[in-house]
Amino acid sequence: MTPDDIRSQRFGVRLLRGLSPEEVSAFLEDVAEAYGDVQKWNAVLVARVEKLEHEIQVLEARAKETSASTHIGMFRTTALREVEELLHDAQVRAQTLIDGARESEAVILREAEGAKARMRIEAEEHMARATDQAESLIMTAKEQEAALRSELDRLAQSRLQLVDDIRAALDTYQQWLATVDPRGRARGRRETLAMSNGDDESVSASDEVRAG
Repeated sequence: MTPDDIRSQRFGVRLLRGLSPEEVSAFLEDVAEAYGDVQKWNAVLVARVEKLEHEIQVLEARAKETSASTHIGMFRTTALREVEELLHDAQVRAQTLIDGARESEAVILREAEGAKARMRIEAEEHMARATDQAESLIMTAKEQEAALRSELDRLAQSRLQLVDDIRAALDTYQQWLATVDPRGRARGRRETLAMSNGDDESVSASDEVRAG
């Protein structure tokens, strides 16, 4: 894997709203730079080790000519110790990079989970408000329907009462007419009959309105 491979890495989004593309890109850029530094450092270590091995080989060759084996041994020990220190430092730097990457990943995941939880709470609250509003509208509609039916009943009752009052007035008039004008009795009967038929039709219409 190279730093360019890390920079071009893409992830699938599974959480609600997903991760911030800018934060993920910035994180990958940091990891790529750190990984590049480690690769450069490893290259330096390899070059240093190769150089030390070459120097040791040169000294060993000279030692055969000068019999300086003690000096070569000391130099070899020093060189090996330096190589071990360089390798240890590289391992520490690599572990630090890995720990930092894991910590950043955990932070991003916690933030994503928090956003998901907040969205779920907001959705539940919105649903509760919508339910309350719907129930309130239904209750208001039922109250308006009951009031309208009550008003229709009152109007129908008033109309029936009006018909009864008119009928009573006609009866009184016919009685009075019969006492003052005997010839008007037949005419009064016809008018009374016609009025009664009209009243019956009005009562039927009122009953239909109340039934509706």
